Amino acid sequence: MKQKHTLAFPYRQRSILHIDVDTETFEVLALEEAESKAYLGGRLLALFLWNRFARYDQLDEKHYESGNPVVFAPGAASDTPMPCCTVCSIVTKSPVTGRLSVTCASTPFAQGLLGCGYSALVITGRSRRLTSFSVAEGAVVFSNAEAFHDLSTTEVMHRMQAPHLVVAGPAGEHLVSHASIVVDNQNLTRGGVGKVFGLKNLKYFTLFPQATGRDSYDSERMGLLSQAYQKDMHTAKLGRTIAQEGSIALLSLANKHGWAAIDNYSMRMDGRLWGLCPRTAPDAEPPEDSVCPPCMQRSTLDLESAMALGSNLELFDGRSVQQLVVRCLENGLEPASAGSILSWARHCRMDGKLSFLPDMQRSSAMLYLRLLDSMAYQRGTGEQLSKPFVQLLATYGGEEHAFHVDGLALAPYDYRALPVQALLTSLGDDTLVYAELLWGNHYQRGNERRLAGWALYVQKVSYAAQSLGLCTWLLLPSFAHPVLHFPWFKRRKRTFARLALLASLSEGYELTAQDMQAYGAKALDLERTINGKLTGVQGRYGSLPDQLLVDGRSNYRSSQVVPLARLLDAYWSLLRVK
Repeated sequence: MKQKHTLAFPYRQRSILHIDVDTETFEVLALEEAESKAYLGGRLLALFLWNRFARYDQLDEKHYESGNPVVFAPGAASDTPMPCCTVCSIVTKSPVTGRLSVTCASTPFAQGLLGCGYSALVITGRSRRLTSFSVAEGAVVFSNAEAFHDLSTTEVMHRMQAPHLVVAGPAGEHLVSHASIVVDNQNLTRGGVGKVFGLKNLKYFTLFPQATGRDSYDSERMGLLSQAYQKDMHTAKLGRTIAQEGSIALLSLANKHGWAAIDNYSMRMDGRLWGLCPRTAPDAEPPEDSVCPPCMQRSTLDLESAMALGSNLELFDGRSVQQLVVRCLENGLEPASAGSILSWARHCRMDGKLSFLPDMQRSSAMLYLRLLDSMAYQRGTGEQLSKPFVQLLATYGGEEHAFHVDGLALAPYDYRALPVQALLTSLGDDTLVYAELLWGNHYQRGNERRLAGWALYVQKVSYAAQSLGLCTWLLLPSFAHPVLHFPWFKRRKRTFARLALLASLSEGYELTAQDMQAYGAKALDLERTINGKLTGVQGRYGSLPDQLLVDGRSNYRSSQVVPLARLLDAYWSLLRVK
């Protein structure tokens, strides 16, 4: 048996690019060795840098988000040969919730930023004009972006033809509360990050990397680890299907377990969902290099977008929903929030409210396309729908049709069937709990502590993976066992041990499974601490719409509500928070 080599390099130099759009200057900061080892990269590093550069006395809208940094941090291993290690974390304060908005998504931008020589990008200040900048060959060039005012994200992409582009659409420029940003042709971020770009007067920026990746410290071990992840993903039939069709393949399980948001949460199962499922040959094999869906996504129609702009609006034609998803991308609108606002407006209009809107009793893709344009450009009959959810409810009512937490519209899952997912959502965490999507509700009175433990495990393992840059869909096989849906001790240990091996091969010094658990816990604690500073809320918190807590009526075979109070009590007890 061949003996493993001990890794030798204790530290590799890292640089942070800090850009101040107020003074149109930049600086390159060296990340200290202690900080590099303590905060690794990705999600954990982004949280650390946001807290370091934030000016807590200038985070209000009256200061135009000038004290609110926007941090982009690729995972620590995103430039290694490991497939599907392409996650970039984006952190800023949400103008919608007042809490941090944290987005972790697989995107080529992660490797592009590392290819420019930077482990993170921090944007601070506010420009006095609509501006843009370009990062290339160790320099940053600023330029006037007034000529790009009100241009769609696709128009900016066609004009710039840059390897990597981050752009805010018309919705961000017009300060729409549910505006997103588009990163390398992917519609990312929730919580009004596009609005932050608009308040900062930042239209877009580009990257021109001069390097492409690096070798790991042990190519043989990295190859074996990559094969192990790929084998796990392709061994199970579900893994092969997801690798071939993308995350939307999970929609076939929605009717079985009743977790799809259908017609504004009025139903939990509907045969018409099959109209949104992908059409593939039943015996087709996924490409050999296809491991997980976000890295090989062939369509912008993913699981969340299909439900937000499809089933939640009672629109089940895949091509029509695809049109709405593309229009959201062009306008810089976040699909989940836009779909939730349209769903609320549709039901309010049917109740006789919102008389300025056209008749929305029948679902029509053309009608929704016009409303999406009105929301983004602040003109036409749908202009009012661009306002924050809380403001809309105060003006027009319709609370019984509104589903949001702290003003942020819920993702399109019916949480009455997903208690662990509901627990995380009530805390402002959008981490997916794959075990519940695959196997359904496991709640029984008395097992709240176990479910809370599963929630904590999902958070820690996901945060650790995102700090490395590993796509969390690669964790799905851990939950695909037909009996042991949630990892038992040995399987949990193996998951963290694999993450530790990847971190060791990336960083050059040995890390253990306990180290990776500590990174996940540190990210969880740091985010909670920052949110406490921002909101002034200390101790236990968590909320969901009343409809999900008391109303179990639906067309599903069993009546269920979210036992949130019990779950929150168990969760905070495990964290020993009073």
